[in-house]
Amino acid sequence: MKSKLVVRLFLFTMLFILLLSSPLLAKEIFIRTGTSSVGGGFYQIGNTITQLGNRVLKDYNFTAVTGGSVKNCYNLDKKEIELGIVQSATLQDAWTGKGSFDGESIKSLRWITAIYPMPFHILVNLKSGISSIDDFKGKRVDIGPVGGGIEVNTKKLLAFYNISFDDLNIQRFGRSEVSEALKTGRSEAHIWATNAPNAMISDMIHSKKVGLIGIEPEKIDEIVKELPAFAKVVIPAGTYEGYSNNIPVIAPVGSLLTYADMDEETIYKITKTLFENVEFLKDRLNYFNSFKIENSLNGRTIPLHPGAEKYYKEIGLIK
Repeated sequence: MKSKLVVRLFLFTMLFILLLSSPLLAKEIFIRTGTSSVGGGFYQIGNTITQLGNRVLKDYNFTAVTGGSVKNCYNLDKKEIELGIVQSATLQDAWTGKGSFDGESIKSLRWITAIYPMPFHILVNLKSGISSIDDFKGKRVDIGPVGGGIEVNTKKLLAFYNISFDDLNIQRFGRSEVSEALKTGRSEAHIWATNAPNAMISDMIHSKKVGLIGIEPEKIDEIVKELPAFAKVVIPAGTYEGYSNNIPVIAPVGSLLTYADMDEETIYKITKTLFENVEFLKDRLNYFNSFKIENSLNGRTIPLHPGAEKYYKEIGLIK
């Protein structure tokens, strides 16, 4: 009887070990991607990356979480997310400890790829009397959720006009509220760095209640000289209804980041998966229309992650 019990215990132990080692019970690797508030461009991008990751990389469990450019930098540093979407101007601030980071530089951030250029859309309520950024003083200006890239961008741009947030009537609307707020005048101005054309912006302009203004060329020269994370761009003529001339603005770059000691092989697989499935991304979201390997390092001001570097060397993009 005793020998039978020993045999049963042995068999049970072996079965337990086999079950633990079974692929069916293999531990998944979770990949959390910091995006933006619900409805924003980063939110849509992060969810599309999540769909692709779960479709192709079966050993990983991808999820998208809300955030914002500033919040994503902090969360990457704390390893509360594995990937984060951040616009290049915020990234430069995080690396140097300026702006919203107030002397607290984050050196753990690492670059994976650029995703898309984000021309500033300077939106104004047409009854506000705003024809230049100089006119923002005293107006109701929506700077988006706390810790988002919109807040950072607005502060940086206004500084070149000697305007601070103290000079404004600050409003904070989520992405789903921006359109209605501008149409009704609850918000009189909003600076949104996003793709062009943007369907929500097209709808606002079509309402005849919201318009776009540009940035003076001499001011653009001053900005890009001092802030290399921004580039000179135009919103091309005809992009939006009623705008037959180019609108001169500046643009940061939406970028995908991770942290320094994130697993190299994981980041290599993610980078490879993104660039081997560009058509999948484009078919689902027009934010990926300019997503291509030759643009992958645009706007980069921080070191590459070794996993991304491995892929770029493999395909001959870098030596």
